[in-house]
Amino acid sequence: MTIISTESNRVDTLIITVGTRQVGWRSKDGVIRSFGADGIMSSSYPCHVNELYHELGIERGTHEENEKNSPWSARDLGKRYYEYCVEWLGGDFSQVELLLDQKIIETGIKQGLKHIILWVTDQPETVSWFFRRLDTLWLAKLMSGKIKSIFPDVRVDVHAPLINANDTNATRQELEILVLQEARDYFSPSGDEEFVLWIQNKGCAPAIASCVEICAAALVRQCQVFNASPDEPEEFFPTLQNGARTAAHSQTFKLIPMGEYFWSLERLRVISAWERGDFSEAQLWLKVHQLRHKILYKLAGILVSYTNWEIDNFIKLIGDWLGSNDVAKAVNSEQIQAWKEQLNQIKADDMTKAWESTLLIQLPLYRQNYTTAFIQFAHILERLLYIQFQEKNWLAKGFLTIPPQAYGINYEPRMVDLIQAWCKSRSFNQDNKWSRLLYRIRKKRNEVIHSGKSVTL
Repeated sequence: MTIISTESNRVDTLIITVGTRQVGWRSKDGVIRSFGADGIMSSSYPCHVNELYHELGIERGTHEENEKNSPWSARDLGKRYYEYCVEWLGGDFSQVELLLDQKIIETGIKQGLKHIILWVTDQPETVSWFFRRLDTLWLAKLMSGKIKSIFPDVRVDVHAPLINANDTNATRQELEILVLQEARDYFSPSGDEEFVLWIQNKGCAPAIASCVEICAAALVRQCQVFNASPDEPEEFFPTLQNGARTAAHSQTFKLIPMGEYFWSLERLRVISAWERGDFSEAQLWLKVHQLRHKILYKLAGILVSYTNWEIDNFIKLIGDWLGSNDVAKAVNSEQIQAWKEQLNQIKADDMTKAWESTLLIQLPLYRQNYTTAFIQFAHILERLLYIQFQEKNWLAKGFLTIPPQAYGINYEPRMVDLIQAWCKSRSFNQDNKWSRLLYRIRKKRNEVIHSGKSVTL
């Protein structure tokens, strides 16, 4: 059974950095021999490399360089087995075993995986043969043949830059070009879906694994990036009844959002943005962490529409949010019901809806933006007066008179007209404190709008 630690519904591209551990060969005796298990180099490993040479009827040789001999290894052996599959088996790669990546690929295919990139080492001749002998170019070709034979509809590319495996700068630059090229269509604003990338960098050269993680982390603001990390088998080389040691497959893997690595820092940024009422910024930081905080990410987007005075749209969106399964899982039903009742009250009454807009005054006050807060205050005040003008029919009651020049057109009262009408409805004269206050607010608003004056404490 495949274990996935975090939800992921789909994937577009999988990048696998190929190491010698990832590929095996199922021999006729039933033993799976790993192209990376070289008992000559490490006594803890079985002598699979020697045995694979013997299976082809070849004595394992050495390469002399600077008066030193290095035994043939993955580069030479992988090439021989690839040619064996193509020339002697007629393109049959059924004996190739994907020791680390089989479960990852199977799961990815079920979730829409379209493209697999096998990043390999093919180092220039300036690099010592002692290191080049472990290059994984031909092992990746074996992997590619195996994957295509099982999943013929998936595109598989072997990417083999001529780079020193320890040259982190060149590797990082090559990766940036590769990944950005792969994802560019999904970065278009017209794209319907966000690009989803999985990376598997276990088992390859440490420098390459590190570069892949750095490049993937740099992409988390543009697309969804996951680290598909295969779990090690309980025993790498279990012993069969005949005494032979066989290579074991990874049976499970973890899928970890790359954004998880940044959460401890970005959590503080989310809190800061939320407290300041900057929901656009909060949503930006939460974008990478949607799988962890999906309801907060959606709520931030809804509040962005609210702060843009899209009140009717906000009411619809917040209603959908309250009715979502995600909220039901995170909040008790009594609290949700209380919120729904409050929302229904807002929907049913324009005055209540306008009063709820006072949040738009508080938000700029948190940021000490007093001019904006005052304009929002004056805006809401005029809105409240206008609602009363309509609901209480001030025209019919004589509290407000249409000026002669406005007859025959769709009359809309000015703020000064609304203030005068409200004072008349309350029987307030011009010396009344509330009357004087409203006129002072109007005067200050005009100074801000007409003359560009600011409001300070």
